[in-house]
Amino acid sequence: MSRDALIVGINSYQNLPDLGAAATDAEAMAQVLQTQGEFRVQRLPEVVEGQHLSIGQRTAVTTRALEAALIQLLKPQGNSVPSLALVYFSGHGLQREAGIREGYLATSDTNIVLGNFGISLSWLRRLLEESPVRQVVVLLDCCHSGALFNFKEANPAASEGYSRLFIAASREYEAAYESLSGHHSILTQALLSGLDPARIESGQISSHSLIDWVSHQLRSEIQQPLFECSGGEIILTRTAEFEQPVAKAKGSNLTHLKQLSYRFCPYRGLEPFTEKHADYFFGRDDLVQALIEKVQRSNFCAVVGASGSGKTSLLRAGLIHQLRQGRVPNSDTWEIRLLTPGKQPLRNLAAAFTSTSVNRIELAAQLSRAESLLRHSDTGISQLITKALTQHKTAESCPQFWLVIDQFEQLLTSTKQSEALQERQRFIHCLLTALCDPNLSFGLIIGNCSGGHEGSGLRTVSGS
Repeated sequence: MSRDALIVGINSYQNLPDLGAAATDAEAMAQVLQTQGEFRVQRLPEVVEGQHLSIGQRTAVTTRALEAALIQLLKPQGNSVPSLALVYFSGHGLQREAGIREGYLATSDTNIVLGNFGISLSWLRRLLEESPVRQVVVLLDCCHSGALFNFKEANPAASEGYSRLFIAASREYEAAYESLSGHHSILTQALLSGLDPARIESGQISSHSLIDWVSHQLRSEIQQPLFECSGGEIILTRTAEFEQPVAKAKGSNLTHLKQLSYRFCPYRGLEPFTEKHADYFFGRDDLVQALIEKVQRSNFCAVVGASGSGKTSLLRAGLIHQLRQGRVPNSDTWEIRLLTPGKQPLRNLAAAFTSTSVNRIELAAQLSRAESLLRHSDTGISQLITKALTQHKTAESCPQFWLVIDQFEQLLTSTKQSEALQERQRFIHCLLTALCDPNLSFGLIIGNCSGGHEGSGLRTVSGS
């Protein structure tokens, strides 16, 4: 299950004064969450600058676009519900008096004269109450953002197993300010420093420690943030050392556990185990062995199970790790690429054929060429696989190319958008083309959610 973040920074306004720091604040937050929080970040507005994605300094964000992004994050369709959803907003905040006092997140097309105030915070509260996401963080760095707390409805995290963290820059009647001593607003500056996991010995920043830090940092400021924290602890960022595996001891699992001395709790809760966590991934040996046997017999294998049953951990910390260790003869020479379809499946598939050892300009060029081949050539994927194998081949090995696609169910959810449907169909067509090409050393492994109809266990399916 994923950790997803929507990062919004709006500088450009049609009917309000433009801002100077909102986009910069948002981009800084996006980078911290990506590098130290393991978040999948959606930027709004998103542009390509210097061959990488960033928050657009002068790009508009409409009310409709922000509303759709919030719904997609907090009430996603299908079974692809993230384990943690984070919303960060930096921009204008407005207040409206019409019998009741109500706060808004102003978007680029906000027009008070025409009655468009932007995103209503009362609407956002209702969306949060109905969200199936178990852990939600909302960080609002704008004027009047405290209006998010003005409600007497049931606490969104009152149900057992749900956790919420809300931080607002100011009370409902207060403005929010940029810092005079830095490049960021007062709140964002405190958040960025507070999210740095290197500042504490444990190397892990939680919702509780972030509140303590921000509260202490801003204790002498005129602008006082508001906090609401309920449910369990939410882990936000961690140091790289926190993820480093320890060399595995020989012997039984019990011997291994007795000899380990972790500086942290190895249990990841609802978070998936990855290759970095393989040394403390236990309990799936039989399933890993079954997968290895299927991979040896067939070029296609599917791992099917209910949401939260451990498919991602099995694939990443189990199967992929074992293959890279040479568990199958010569599998340590195979090209193994992992991806999730996401909202742009063809682009994410193209990214599997790029090299991380080149500079950003060449990487962007590789991505563009690969995506074009996949979209416009029936033999495009075969060409890409052949090229990848040719580059990887040595005199001592005959490598194979394996794609591991996690969360395959993202391709099977209902959609009314014809372009999205066509892209999904093209994605699947590419995979079938590669599987049916007798001249390719290609294999495909997918992880697919059963929608809970198969019970809580996992099962594997193979075929040719």
